[in-house]
Amino acid sequence: MGETLQRRLYIAQALLLGLPALVAGGGVAGLALYVFFDRHGYMANREGLFLLGWALAGVCGLLGWAWLSVVYLRRGRTALRSTGLLPWVGLGLGVVAALGVVALVAYNSLSGSSWRALGYLIVGPPLLVCSAHLLWLRAVPAAAGES
Repeated sequence: MGETLQRRLYIAQALLLGLPALVAGGGVAGLALYVFFDRHGYMANREGLFLLGWALAGVCGLLGWAWLSVVYLRRGRTALRSTGLLPWVGLGLGVVAALGVVALVAYNSLSGSSWRALGYLIVGPPLLVCSAHLLWLRAVPAAAGES
């Protein structure tokens, strides 16, 4: 598959999965940060620190994904490979936060909770697909004749 087709596929993926997850995940992470800093009896200290860690990991993941997406779409696979460690660490933190959401939804579904918990799956897990694609683009060498 050519580089141009790969970029078009990634753009479609980012628009269909990434952008809604970016808006929803950013909103929920911002709300979590607001609740942490404005907690007037909402939660105990451990719960607050857990919420802060989850929100910061989510924000780092969203920023890392956006950074790496722009690098790939502007300069290609070679630039994605030469990108520093910081956005990849942010992306990894975001993956951990998204997997936490998946675990929460799975726990709620298996414990007989209502189906409304499935709505949380828009808050970050769609970016797991985009993140896996970026990792694949970085790991797999380009075919001969591609940049």
